[in-house]
Amino acid sequence: MQSVVSSILADLSVQDIARLRLAGMFAVLVSGLVSGYLASSRFGLPERFAKKIMTAVLVSFGWLIALLVIWQMQMTGQLIWLALIGLCLLLLMTALSVVIFSLLKLDRRSQLTLILAGGLSNLGYTGGAFVCYALFGAQGLALANIYPILWLPVIYLVFFPLLKIHELRTEDSGAGFKLSQVLDFRFLALPAIIAAIILNLTGVKPPAFIAEFYIIDIFVYIASGLSFFAIGLRVNLSRLKNYINLYFLLAAVKFILTPAAALLIIWLLALTGQNLTGPVKKVIIVLSVTPSAVLMVTMSNVFDLDGPLASALWLITMAIFAAIVVPVLFFVFS
Repeated sequence: MQSVVSSILADLSVQDIARLRLAGMFAVLVSGLVSGYLASSRFGLPERFAKKIMTAVLVSFGWLIALLVIWQMQMTGQLIWLALIGLCLLLLMTALSVVIFSLLKLDRRSQLTLILAGGLSNLGYTGGAFVCYALFGAQGLALANIYPILWLPVIYLVFFPLLKIHELRTEDSGAGFKLSQVLDFRFLALPAIIAAIILNLTGVKPPAFIAEFYIIDIFVYIASGLSFFAIGLRVNLSRLKNYINLYFLLAAVKFILTPAAALLIIWLLALTGQNLTGPVKKVIIVLSVTPSAVLMVTMSNVFDLDGPLASALWLITMAIFAAIVVPVLFFVFS
């Protein structure tokens, strides 16, 4: 059976594999969201299961995906700049989101959810990577996969401990983060990332079957399907109207401030003599106007932030992206 599967996959071109990935991810997105929504609205599955599902995803697949992606990454030349710009935008937009959303008269859980929504973007096959492939072909898809490669270490090494501190302080206002709390099962990705960096730097190659049988893709599809199902559980159409003012503010952060920051970074690099190639610039611009990330919803649920708000923000920014931003991108670049 394995030889039959591998021979079929071996006959596929890079573009065929990219198309299969994109089609598969959109099938997973639609089926996950719809089934989650129906499970909640028609069959009465409680919303609280969303947190349990997303915690299970994080523990079962999050650390494995982080390990395998970082272990096999190769960074050379301008690709390093591409990944660094991705990281700079993550940190910059998160910092700006802290300033903007902390001014709102909301409880801390909702503020933190908005900060995550402003800083984290959907760069995968259901967002930026799809558009890069549609506009620029396989090269655009490859560059889109490199752009967020430094995100995982920062999210697990910085964002997760900060959210853990918030969680602890909701129980005890004087609590602080201790190294021993890394033993929390939700932090499995931390030792996995350290191991992956060591394996990468020492030149140890991943087992061949991981690439041969597209193990990372399988893990991503399963994790994404379960995450979309959990998001669907917390999508309440009648509740969407409760956050209308927040949609406009978040949309300004995602679709105006973030691309403006990206263009500023590109311009500053050019002033220093670091001229990026055309394809790299275009991919950066496309990825800077993407909606809020699925990971934002996962983190909001796992760390007891505002899960319903997170699902609503993800859904609305995805709708704006698909209906308005993507047509503009096609008009500009096609």
